[in-house]
Amino acid sequence: MSYLYRMKYQKNGPLRFISHLDLNQLFRRVLLRADIPVELTEGYNPRIKVSFGPALPLGIEGWQEITEIVLKEPLAEEELKGKINKVAPSGFKILEVEEVSNKRIPLSKLLRQASYLFYLIPVDAIDANKMVYYHNKIEQYVKCLLDRKDIKIKKESKKGLKEVDLRPYISKINIFSKNNDRIIICLILNIEAGVCINPNPIIQMLADVVKDYFLIGKIIREKFISESLI
Repeated sequence: MSYLYRMKYQKNGPLRFISHLDLNQLFRRVLLRADIPVELTEGYNPRIKVSFGPALPLGIEGWQEITEIVLKEPLAEEELKGKINKVAPSGFKILEVEEVSNKRIPLSKLLRQASYLFYLIPVDAIDANKMVYYHNKIEQYVKCLLDRKDIKIKKESKKGLKEVDLRPYISKINIFSKNNDRIIICLILNIEAGVCINPNPIIQMLADVVKDYFLIGKIIREKFISESLI
């Protein structure tokens, strides 16, 4: 009998610079080191049954990333969480574990949206009035951006340059100012057929509005949005 577990985890610190493929390999080693009774695929090259949510672009922190593993023996949720965290490297931490029904819904169908936060940091100290001015300037640009029918960019692919329309992926953009020392922007992107586009082109568009006065600081994938997630 198989037992499916869904987990939320954090990926930050130095690990934000490792690729999705490297993270996959790292997690497999962590599971083996923690002596987790994982179930293997059949065939000549058996693999651990594990799946991840959409890839996190390099340099972006993940606060509530999603992964699933299949075990051949049941484990208490807190025991599974503790065993993994005990041997996991710095920058990787399991936050929550939930055993889910054997009637599996793929993550590609479960995840609907992804929420990102990024910070615009002033190059020099600015007063409250200027912060309000720049906040409003970005807000006006966002309104114009969301009123557009399409937002097309050129993207490099294996077959060369291709045109991509970003507009269908953008759900909401909210802007906050805090203590006159930064502007925080929340970008909510739709996940289409399991695909979560890289937020960097949209982030760069917004940052370019005030590029002479602000720099892009930390970028975070805050969470995935779905009615059914833990």
